[in-house]
Amino acid sequence: MVSAMDSTITKRQHPPLRRSRPNCRPRPAWKSGFLCLLLLMAGGSSLVPAQTPQAPAPDVQAVYLFDFAKFVRWPAGSEGPLRFCIAGPLAFADALRKIVSEGTIEGHPLEVTRVAQPSETEGCSVLYIDDSEKDHLDAFLAAVDAKPALTVSDLPDFMAHGGMIQFVPLAKRMRFSVNLDPVKRSGLSLSSELLKVAVAVMGNTSGGAP
Repeated sequence: MVSAMDSTITKRQHPPLRRSRPNCRPRPAWKSGFLCLLLLMAGGSSLVPAQTPQAPAPDVQAVYLFDFAKFVRWPAGSEGPLRFCIAGPLAFADALRKIVSEGTIEGHPLEVTRVAQPSETEGCSVLYIDDSEKDHLDAFLAAVDAKPALTVSDLPDFMAHGGMIQFVPLAKRMRFSVNLDPVKRSGLSLSSELLKVAVAVMGNTSGGAP
């Protein structure tokens, strides 16, 4: 028979196991929160508020879109606001406006604009192409090809058409893949920290931003 004292000693000798978490080293405040969030996702943690089942996919994608822009190195001499262009529903644009309200990235003020056709993409810094625009996907991508505009979409064949970042639903969580070839043609570069947490990276990975 095991005495109460023996039971207590046994419990102390075998503390409960703890799940290890990613080590999020100190980084600039505007990067650290998002990067730690992605690292937690990559580790399969359930502690990801933005990924809860109650969060509508467009809201999650809008958060990602804003944060993607923080990991882009824009061409030298870029001035004025960073313009987020939405080829998609008004609800998505409104969700993004709430997120970027009064925010800045690298000192640039932020704007959100809906675009109805490819000819309206001039001056876009980030172009999101909703799946409702799948019939016009190639036209939108051609309009910004080799221009400093980050392209993002949830269309399943987006990267095959020359898109840069594609949302990928994985195990009921929103993840993303990256195609570096159009990124390099645009004159942009993506942080290596962002590439580390992508589901997949296509193209030449050399020369990424720190």
